Amino acid sequence: MSALPTRHRRALCLHLCLTMVLCGCATARTELAQVRALAAGTDALSAFNELSQRHVDSYQRARPFLSPAEDARERLLDAQRHAAQADVARLAQAVRLYLQALGRLAQAEAYDVQPELASAGAAIRAWPGSGIDDRHVSAYTLLLQQLARLGGAASQQGHLAQVLHDGDAPLQTLLAALDSLLALYDKSGDNERDMVLGLLDVEIAYADTPQQRLLVVLARNMQQSKAEEYRLIGLRHTLTRRKLAALGRDHAHLAATLTTTEAQWTDR
Repeated sequence: MSALPTRHRRALCLHLCLTMVLCGCATARTELAQVRALAAGTDALSAFNELSQRHVDSYQRARPFLSPAEDARERLLDAQRHAAQADVARLAQAVRLYLQALGRLAQAEAYDVQPELASAGAAIRAWPGSGIDDRHVSAYTLLLQQLARLGGAASQQGHLAQVLHDGDAPLQTLLAALDSLLALYDKSGDNERDMVLGLLDVEIAYADTPQQRLLVVLARNMQQSKAEEYRLIGLRHTLTRRKLAALGRDHAHLAATLTTTEAQWTDR
């Protein structure tokens, strides 16, 4: 390159800089799409909020089926659930807000400077006597190099890599907290199921007489309906826990992938 005239070296340098930005776009688009997909995957958080609210409402559902001793115990638990609910909701909201921010950072146009680079055109040359000398040509080239460096895929990859890397540990901790809460909700739901269905078993056995035939039919229908309700809620607990675990794995994978890619960009 040293054999080239100064003007040609500057033009080649600018061309290489712009080529690097453009060549990285295909890889960057794939990884940015993966980050956007991760950010959009908030179904598990919506399901968690619904299951959390159901947990808070458990006393009101079970109340007609409770004995006096069970009612006194469940009243205390109900007060504890309501007291903790605001903070539980904030845990899930923090995860949601973080994912929303990731989605905005990964928008395809967020760091796009290609229109500006295209508008700048090719390298310029000095025109002695007309006010454009080598200093101006050098400044022009350096400024466009800075534009290419600060914008485009390299900068976006670097920023996202840093956010994902620094956010992975606290995110995993919050997801683990949500998983523990879902395990608690599942256990509480099993207890509620046992109380409700247990009472119905006893009442149906004692009411199984010709005079109370209609009451027994209604009670058995309720028993079947309640048993199916608790079965489906148990499945939702399991499915939501799996989705949250998948969210954590995907985030960790992207954090590692973008950190590696960002290091490669830095080397280049």
